[in-house]
Amino acid sequence: MIRKERLVVGHRPDGSSISLPIITVRGDGDKPNVFMGLTAHGDEITGHQSLWYLLDHLNEMRIKGLLKIAALINTEGFNYSIRGVPLSTIDMNRIYPGDGNGSIFERVAAKIWEMASKSDFVIDVHSAGLSIPFVLIHPAEPLIRDFMEEVAYSSGLTVLYNYDRDLYERMGLERSLSGTSVRNGVPALTLELPGFAGIDPTGAKAGFIALKNMLIEIGVFEGSKEAIDFTPVIKERGLKRIRVRSREAGLLQYEKWLGSKVKEGDIIARVRNLFGEIIEEVVAPQDGYILQVNGYYRTFTGSVVATLAVRS
Repeated sequence: MIRKERLVVGHRPDGSSISLPIITVRGDGDKPNVFMGLTAHGDEITGHQSLWYLLDHLNEMRIKGLLKIAALINTEGFNYSIRGVPLSTIDMNRIYPGDGNGSIFERVAAKIWEMASKSDFVIDVHSAGLSIPFVLIHPAEPLIRDFMEEVAYSSGLTVLYNYDRDLYERMGLERSLSGTSVRNGVPALTLELPGFAGIDPTGAKAGFIALKNMLIEIGVFEGSKEAIDFTPVIKERGLKRIRVRSREAGLLQYEKWLGSKVKEGDIIARVRNLFGEIIEEVVAPQDGYILQVNGYYRTFTGSVVATLAVRS
């Protein structure tokens, strides 16, 4: 049984309602109970096409338990195609568990958390710009982490541990949906799909297969898992992500591309000024793989040029 509804959380100044589109897929029994959230960042929308594929696929699958999907978390950012929310510095994926009596955005987070906290597993779907698709494992206690790892590797995608603890905390990731879930004993993963200023069709297909595979592993679907062989997948285990920044500002000329293996000292990109002169060579600080690049091809002093997957 599939139920589609809008959950009203509050209203805009003009009186129109701010509501969350909720899809409930109910199968046999009450377990497992999985919650999935999409587009906490308003310009990250590749996951929507993955969801379309998933919903179209439901009639081919035997379903157990409950799958509840918040098809859009950041309504305001989505409408204006921005990461955050208009006229605010709020990041909708850094304010969990929210506040039912707080600002409208805290109330949205509280409603999302109310659903997620009752689940057995949380999947938070994002887009990572110019990237390969990957699954992120947040810091967790061993028993929860082991299950998260099993589900993550079942996806068929590249699997990474998150940033080192100091950067993880500086970025407020412990207050993301996945981070808050894990801190409260609910296993959770973040699915990052390609998508820069729109939907990446290849990434959407990979996201659909990854979601289907993970739901089979968790036990919501019955069926065979499918390999993902049409986009780069790093098979090596025990990797984490790190950022590589430029010292200089200018335009970026990439020498290595998504999925490429790099050695320590390899040139990832050259920074050129507006006279066309090379003013910096950005090199890999250690062996790894190119996970993500700067889709704007422009860098300020200290901006991120690439994200690498490296040994944890």
